[in-house]
Amino acid sequence: MSNKLFLITTNNKRFEEWVKQNRIKLMKMKNKAALDHFNQGYSDVRTGNYLARASYVCYWEIFSNGSLAKISPAMTQATLIHMMHRFIEMEKYEEVDVINQMMINFLRLLGSLDSPKKEGEPSEQE
Repeated sequence: MSNKLFLITTNNKRFEEWVKQNRIKLMKMKNKAALDHFNQGYSDVRTGNYLARASYVCYWEIFSNGSLAKISPAMTQATLIHMMHRFIEMEKYEEVDVINQMMINFLRLLGSLDSPKKEGEPSEQE
């Protein structure tokens, strides 16, 4: 999967084919908001740098692929751990602290998405 995603993000022809296929999927889902979001993102990244395009492709692959959606939080956490270890090797301890806080907050936020709202808790609209 990762090699496929890399090729999509680095090859213009593959990227355009991927965009066409995903537009068709979104149209079949009849999710106008998602299709509008997809099209807006496309106009922003089609000529963008690698990271912008790769983030866009990965987002939509996660959106449409349940298996990838299940593994992506672990991949995010592993990326943060990898970054932290690299900063430790460089003895950049301020960055280590920042990454550590990012990891803590990522897990906290992830947990709040997975937890059902408890009775008596105010909703976001209140």
